[in-house]
Amino acid sequence: MSLARWAFPDVWTAFGGSLPTATAVLERWPDLRSLSDARRSTLTAVIAAHTRGVVDTPARAEAVKTAAAGWVAFWTGHLDLDALAVDVTEHLIDLADDRARVARLTVHSTRWWEHLYGDDTLLCSVPGMGPVTAPTVRAFLGDGTGFASAKKAASYVGITPSTWSSGTTDHRGRAITKEGPAPLRLAFFQAAGAARRTDPQLAAFYYRLMTQRAHCHTKATIAVARKLAERTWVTLTTGHPYQLRDTDGTPVTAREAKEIITTRYRVDPATRARTRAHTDVSRKARRTR
Repeated sequence: MSLARWAFPDVWTAFGGSLPTATAVLERWPDLRSLSDARRSTLTAVIAAHTRGVVDTPARAEAVKTAAAGWVAFWTGHLDLDALAVDVTEHLIDLADDRARVARLTVHSTRWWEHLYGDDTLLCSVPGMGPVTAPTVRAFLGDGTGFASAKKAASYVGITPSTWSSGTTDHRGRAITKEGPAPLRLAFFQAAGAARRTDPQLAAFYYRLMTQRAHCHTKATIAVARKLAERTWVTLTTGHPYQLRDTDGTPVTAREAKEIITTRYRVDPATRARTRAHTDVSRKARRTR
C-alpha cells in the first residue's frame, strides 16, 4: 500500500480508502497502462463488488481510469512501468499469503485459548464479550495483573484521548492515541457496540454523549469502549463475574437491564440523523480544504 501511495497516489485516492477495492482492482490490473485502458463496465463491476455504501460506482471507476492514465503519462520515460507492475503483483501475493497465515494461526490460537480457559465464563460475563472478542482480550491482557490500574489497561488498548501541550497551551480531549494493538482495540470497539445495548450504566453514558454532548455514534462508542476496557480489567483482576447494575448501583437481571435501556436510554432517530449530518459536513469540509 505504501508503494501504491508513492507510485500512483491519485489512483489510491480514487479508491476512496477501500482496501478491498484497491486489492481487487490491482490484482486484476497491476500495470497502470492496463488499468487506464480497462473497460469501464468491467472496472465498474469489480469496484461495485468490493465496495459498500457507494452510490455512484461508475464515477469512481472513471476517477480510477483517469488517475491511472495521468500517472502513466507522468512516469513514461522516468520509471519502468513493467517493473512497477511486477512489484505490485509480488506485494499483493505476499499480502494474500500473510492473510492466509494469520487465518491459520488464528485457528490454532483459538484452540489454545479454549484449552486454557474453556468457555471463559469470567471474561464472557462482561457485556459485549463473546467467543470472538474474548480470546483477543485474553491474548493481550491475560489475567490483567500486568497493569497497575484500570486506566493503564485502557491506555495500553489505545482508546484513551491523546493530549498535546506547548508552553501555556494544553489541548485535551483530542483523538484517541491508538498506541495499543489494533486487534485489541477493535475487539473492545465491537464489544462496546453490544455492551451499550445490554448494560444500563454504559447505555446511560452513551445516551448522554449522543444527546447532551452531540457526539456521533462512533465517537460515543469509542468512549464506551474505554469504560468497558477499565471494567474488564477490574473483572479479570478481582476474579468476580461482571454484575449488571442500574445507574444507581442496584443489581439488575439481563431482562430488567433491557427494559431500563429501552424505556430510558433509547436514542431517537432524529438525534442520530443530526449527529450523523454534522459528521458528514465536517468530513466534507476537511476534504475541501
